[in-house]
Amino acid sequence: MQQNNKKLIPIIAAATILLIPMSIIARLNMIYQNTCFPQISLNGENYSGNSKEEAQKALEDKITATYPQGMEFSYENQTFIIPLSELGIQIDTEKSTEEVFSYGHRDNILTSLIEQAKLLKNDIDFQNELNYSDFLVEDNRREELSKIEKPVQNFSYEFDGKDFQAIQPREGLVINEDKLKADIEKNLLTLKNDPITIELVIEEPVITKDTEKDVVKKAKNLIERQIALEYDSSSWEVTKEDFGKWVDFVPQENGSKYKLRLTPNKRQIEDYLISLVPQVNSEPVNAQLEFNENRVEVFALSQEGVRLNTEKSAEKIGEAIFKEENYTKIETMKDSSPEDSSGISKEANRINQNKIIIELITEKVQPKLTTENINNMGITSLLATGESNFYGSTNSRKHNVAVGASKFNGVLIGPGEEFSFNDILGNVGAQEGYLPELVIKQGATVPEYGGGLCQVSTTAFRGAVASGLEITERKNHAYAVSYYSPQGTDATIYPPHPDLAFINNTPAYILIQTRISGNNLYFDFYGTDDGRKVEMEGPVVYERGAGGAMKTVWTQRVYDKNGNLFLEEPFYSNYKSAALYPRNNPLQ
Repeated sequence: MQQNNKKLIPIIAAATILLIPMSIIARLNMIYQNTCFPQISLNGENYSGNSKEEAQKALEDKITATYPQGMEFSYENQTFIIPLSELGIQIDTEKSTEEVFSYGHRDNILTSLIEQAKLLKNDIDFQNELNYSDFLVEDNRREELSKIEKPVQNFSYEFDGKDFQAIQPREGLVINEDKLKADIEKNLLTLKNDPITIELVIEEPVITKDTEKDVVKKAKNLIERQIALEYDSSSWEVTKEDFGKWVDFVPQENGSKYKLRLTPNKRQIEDYLISLVPQVNSEPVNAQLEFNENRVEVFALSQEGVRLNTEKSAEKIGEAIFKEENYTKIETMKDSSPEDSSGISKEANRINQNKIIIELITEKVQPKLTTENINNMGITSLLATGESNFYGSTNSRKHNVAVGASKFNGVLIGPGEEFSFNDILGNVGAQEGYLPELVIKQGATVPEYGGGLCQVSTTAFRGAVASGLEITERKNHAYAVSYYSPQGTDATIYPPHPDLAFINNTPAYILIQTRISGNNLYFDFYGTDDGRKVEMEGPVVYERGAGGAMKTVWTQRVYDKNGNLFLEEPFYSNYKSAALYPRNNPLQ
């Protein structure tokens, strides 16, 4: 009996040794059922106890902290910071944390137990998973990086306005892409931001001379052709000076060697086409509406607009012109007899026979508001009108108000859509037709293009409030401005911020139409009358200070058709003394 007990001792001991880790594993499974196991890290960072979502968020925060502006690069005495989004290689936070979370949580129970057992002995550290798009030094090359390179120059030709001149070859210095890519990967895999030194390598030209001898002859023959671009009843003759710029010479691989090939210079063709845009394009015209006896009626039909597609037109021009037959046709005709049977010289006929006529590609642009879809949009009633007075404005300020207001005439806002004043306004400068006028900026009142546009935003704000719309962004002026009386009902803007924004909380589209009468600006809001009632309280001045400083509140209350309050918004304004913003006006 004693002997049998002795035999049981090693069995019991072995079972005990096995049960201890099994009990530990069982307890780990209970504690970390839906979170990352301990002893697992990513880039040395432990995510024990984090859910998959928490681990991913923590990794994203770590990336932001490691690369607050981007990755740092240097070349000689120059430093470049490039955002991660422009590298073409990024950390895949989902895949990276998925592996950390999945370790020990496999669908296969045996695999999970084996991995959990390994964790009892060893720590496991994973590296980030990366995904790739177009690499930085290829399609997404940053302009400042390209400045440190000296591009290789192959033997080629360049048109000087009269003839093609030879360009001699030279070697180039270009970024060592393989090294740069490896350095970027190393940083991202280990989540470090070690400065990367850019290395340049020599690039030899692949073409050192015109091996065919006749490529420039083909180019000269080509630009002897007459080119006419047409659209509708308009036609444009392309001069030889312009045509010559459209010819490009590019290296083409030919077995183990390269040769020059004629191709269209698409950028030069597009530049030429852009000059035609004002003569081709026409803006679409929205259906103009008139409010009459509680109903919106059409009094001007909508019209389609036209837009020149410069990219597709350039492709079509290139395909039409750069054909082998166009290189040789003129030379063949010049060798023909000087006169045909009718006695008309071949040279005279050549002008017509060699003319290439290309129809430009245009696109129709539909107006936002067509005659056909007015009724479908539910635009049947005048909801409210915003009004402001700009009496006393200078001529340049009146001009800016008119230009700015025109941007909002015919704007449509869909149900539930958020309106952004700055998005619709777009760029503000001389090229958009604005004049310099006073604006409040950086602690002073100074002239700037577009001064007076806050008259437009203020009027839009008043109309939106009166229509019972939900205002999501609005800011008052730094000090009280006479044009915006009563004080507390103004809205200042300066792209990109501050902005004026509101949501169309009505069941149908809203149409904005703007108009100016005398010194009054109006924003008419058309839509569907859903029975709402809008009440405004104030504006009330509840605090006054020195130099015209004051605080006001203007309260909007909106009731539904059953009289239930569904929107209440107080608009607070805090105006400082105008003396704090001295005028610096060289225009006066």
